[in-house]
Amino acid sequence: MISLDTNVVVRLLVGDDPVQTAAAEAAFLDHTTAEGVFVAHIVLVETAWVLRTGYGLDHPVVHERINRLVRTRGVFVEEIDVVLTALDEYAGGIAELADLLLVGTAARVGATPLLTFDRKLSRHGNAALLN
Repeated sequence: MISLDTNVVVRLLVGDDPVQTAAAEAAFLDHTTAEGVFVAHIVLVETAWVLRTGYGLDHPVVHERINRLVRTRGVFVEEIDVVLTALDEYAGGIAELADLLLVGTAARVGATPLLTFDRKLSRHGNAALLN
């Protein structure tokens, strides 16, 4: 199994550089049909951030692209159940993907609530505003 860096994932999801996109797609197809491709949480977080800030895509579009990636046969993601829940919440715009993965991971190990100074995030059922 191989692992993908954020810049490779962004090329796959955006396709804005013909040379790099072709290389990313070829490697992706080669490995997903063989031993598989691993995508770490941090890559998903960075990808969401790049798509939002660098490309100006809104939450539902970012959700759709990342959701499609993590559900692709041959793609392996750590804690996929936490990722899928975080993605569903992200599509609704309640918080950024990084925050939602943090809340989900903390809840999975029983470390709730997540204390935060982020008022928006504190509205999540597993987070609480620290005053």
